Amino acid sequence: MKKRPHVALLIEASRGHGRQIIEGVARYAAEHGSWSLRLEPRNIDDRPPRWLRSWKGDGIIVRCDTALMARAVLATGLPLIDVRGGVPEAGLPLVGVDNAPVVEAAFEHFRERGFRHYAWCDFFRKRRIWIDLRRERFQQLVSSVGATYSQFQSKQAMSRHATWSQHEMLELLDWLGSLPRPVAILACDDEQAHLVLDAALTLGLRVPEDAAVMGIDNDEVFCRVSSPPLSSVDVNAVTVGYKAAEALARRMRGRRVPARTMIPPRGVVTRQSTDIIAVDDPEASEALRFIREHACRPTTADDVAAHLAVSRSTLDRCLRSAVGQSAAAAILQVRLSRVKADLAETDLTLQAIATRAGFASVQHLANLFRDRVGVTPGRYRKEMHH
Repeated sequence: MKKRPHVALLIEASRGHGRQIIEGVARYAAEHGSWSLRLEPRNIDDRPPRWLRSWKGDGIIVRCDTALMARAVLATGLPLIDVRGGVPEAGLPLVGVDNAPVVEAAFEHFRERGFRHYAWCDFFRKRRIWIDLRRERFQQLVSSVGATYSQFQSKQAMSRHATWSQHEMLELLDWLGSLPRPVAILACDDEQAHLVLDAALTLGLRVPEDAAVMGIDNDEVFCRVSSPPLSSVDVNAVTVGYKAAEALARRMRGRRVPARTMIPPRGVVTRQSTDIIAVDDPEASEALRFIREHACRPTTADDVAAHLAVSRSTLDRCLRSAVGQSAAAAILQVRLSRVKADLAETDLTLQAIATRAGFASVQHLANLFRDRVGVTPGRYRKEMHH
């Protein structure tokens, strides 16, 4: 009888991101022969479990965030896969979230809604690579369109699981009150976006009219208990878990795996905290609303101009002033967002997706998608699914 692989999951079950990764691992194990999975309640910064030193298993999947954990898993000599990337100097093979497109999805969501003022918020005291990557990419994107950018930097930034002091809350309130309005705020994860939302409401800001707030991870608990419900980027953590299990299976068979496998996000899950057109100019606001509702019918820039009873040149001048792009560019942005969603969330054929998004032909869509997104539609769909 073939021996069942015994795999330790050193992944926090205390937060949605970790639970989604565990779900992905479990799916792979169920589809490819039963694995014996060792799982216990833990947080991301817990110490390595004592039993790990003498454990006689076959492989490990770990969310490695400390040098102590890296040393502990390497000392076992077992095949392992990291799904965090917090200790790159340890050289652990990584299957993780691709942070640049996570931020790009959030930025596109805000830009479709016409924001010209942006802000980033995180509260960690300890430097974290993934936060730096997200913050730097967000700032680059904002700068590329000539919009304003601000970031919250607490003098006494909290560490995870720390409680807010009155001083820290006052710092956040002062910062939020100083931002231009309306402002699009991206927090480094849902837990911290929830805190930003609470502070904004304490200050009396209207959400999303004065401040639109988005998190990252699509943690259902934090997103739904927030008031109003929190928009968030679904980082595709289930697929991270599935691909990590797939890579570990290869290593347990003695085969090599890539040093880094980065998984792109599924996209933004829109909830009330960002569901707004944030443009002062009434004509630009109406144009963007019309584009969001009709872009996939299909609609042309001339149709938008006719709806507003203005010339095409007037429409483009109005939108460039308000959001930094032409009507045609805004239409294309909405259509590509629809294509990405359909590729990630449905099994529709590319022909059906092209029709739903308002493209005249599959070939036109495929060429445009590869040019703008950097991969073919088929490759994108494969990356979104396991």
